[in-house]
Amino acid sequence: MAGVTHGLNAVADGLRLPLDFSPSSRTPVLPLLEPGEAAPETKDVFEEICAFYAVDRPPAVFRHMGRDPGFLRGYWGATREAFSDRRLDRMTKEVLALAASLTAKSDYGVDLHLREARRLGLTDQGLTEVVEVVQLFNTVTKIADALQLDPDFDPRSGG
Repeated sequence: MAGVTHGLNAVADGLRLPLDFSPSSRTPVLPLLEPGEAAPETKDVFEEICAFYAVDRPPAVFRHMGRDPGFLRGYWGATREAFSDRRLDRMTKEVLALAASLTAKSDYGVDLHLREARRLGLTDQGLTEVVEVVQLFNTVTKIADALQLDPDFDPRSGG
């Protein structure tokens, strides 16, 4: 899930794709594919994406990927699998993706995953807790990096 999240964020932020759910002055490097202009196989994937996110048109990052139907189909498949309910539910995964996006300072990722987490029921208090955890662990990590500290345990040892 983290890999998919960072990949989507890198594409969207790198190409300055407009935010889908917040006001944005970002202008994409390349024009985005509109669903009505898409090839039939791309339209099918776009419809699946819209149903998954409960939106009228696919998020900008997928409209960019729609320029290459094979790439879109593969990346969408990975995204859908990563965010589908299994041991962790979709809300938990969206909150983790939001935390990863906050850490990466990805405007696009924060916009996308905050919208999804809110849609799935994230409250103001829940959002506050996400921000608190991100802030705490980012601060601890920065201090440890600055002091060049080694981990206190070997996570592979099981103890």
